This record gives sequence, C-alpha cells and structure tokens, in this order.
Amino acid sequence: MNDDDNEDLFIKLGPCFNTKIKELNREGIDYIKKEDIWNYLKTNKWKDEYPYLSDMVADILNLDNYVLKGYVDNYIKERDVDKEE
Repeated sequence: MNDDDNEDLFIKLGPCFNTKIKELNREGIDYIKKEDIWNYLKTNKWKDEYPYLSDMVADILNLDNYVLKGYVDNYIKERDVDKEE
C-alpha cells in the first residue's frame, strides 16, 4: 500500500478516530491525537497487512484506552530523551 492509499484510508477512518478521541477525553486523556491511534494500530495490530475497513473500525473503537495511553506516554518519553541528546 502506498502513501496515497494510507492517507485515503486515514481520512476514511476519521470519524472513528474522532469518536475514540471523545471517549478518551471523557476519561481525562486529552493529549492523544488521531495520528497516535493510527500509529499504534499500524505498529501493533496491522503489522503485516491492513484488515477490512469494518475490522479497522472495530479495532479503533475497541482499543483499550489505557493500553493506548501507555503507548503514547512511552513514545513521548522516548522523544523527549532524543531531544536532550
């Protein structure tokens, strides 16, 4: 899948990302972005190939909020350490 296909897929999934972000915000997690959810799932769930769109929607909506939070928090820590070096 090329970058244009990835971008189109990301845009199609936008409403699902928005729903997940609203859910996260209700739990007091207000710094996670669409890109964070996308990157988590691409890295951890959709490594080999993208599933059907309906399965991708389910993956986004059923993603454990605190697993995602841990992933993003770890990424932020790593990024901050890299900036200091």
